[in-house]
Amino acid sequence: MPVADDQLALLFYFMPPKLWIQVAAESNCYHKQSISLRLRSIRSQQRRNGGEVEELGEIRRRLSEVPAIMPHEVLRVIALLIAQMLVPICKGIAAHWSAKRVGALPTNRFNLFMKKNRFFHIMGYLHFSNNKSPKASVGRAWKIRSVVDVLQRTFARGYWTPPVISFDEATLPSRSRYNPTRQFNKDKSTSGVRRCSPRPVRRRCTA
Repeated sequence: MPVADDQLALLFYFMPPKLWIQVAAESNCYHKQSISLRLRSIRSQQRRNGGEVEELGEIRRRLSEVPAIMPHEVLRVIALLIAQMLVPICKGIAAHWSAKRVGALPTNRFNLFMKKNRFFHIMGYLHFSNNKSPKASVGRAWKIRSVVDVLQRTFARGYWTPPVISFDEATLPSRSRYNPTRQFNKDKSTSGVRRCSPRPVRRRCTA
């Protein structure tokens, strides 16, 4: 494959720019759809806090004026999530924007790529498909269908599987209550995160 040695080109081969444009468009669509639902929740929160309570029209105007999500911003969000995975912080991903030193990590490093409020805004509205579509109530995987269809098409075109593949399944121990991806397996003594990693083998697989 000509793009095999270029990591960025390889990413755009399997997940082409049209996909990122679609993700940004669906995220903006979801933001517009949820404005009416957020109006009263924001106003109720302001009343509970005991501060100034805005009019519904003012809240709607403020939410409508938020800049649209751009495709390159979605890519940056994914990149920052990968960076958090590689260099995790127990306090959460928000600590990467901290002005105070956290361990050996440099302060406010993620701010070089995206503001914290913008990051969490995109994370809150990140969508791959339209929730209002008639297919949303029929297809079980509708929320990720657009991404799955693209990956099935690009992997079929650019990835050739070996004659024999074995799938190893394991449970990664994870007892932290701050880890939202942990999974409790009643058949095993520990709770953890499921992982399934395919790898080619040369010998015949046995049950």
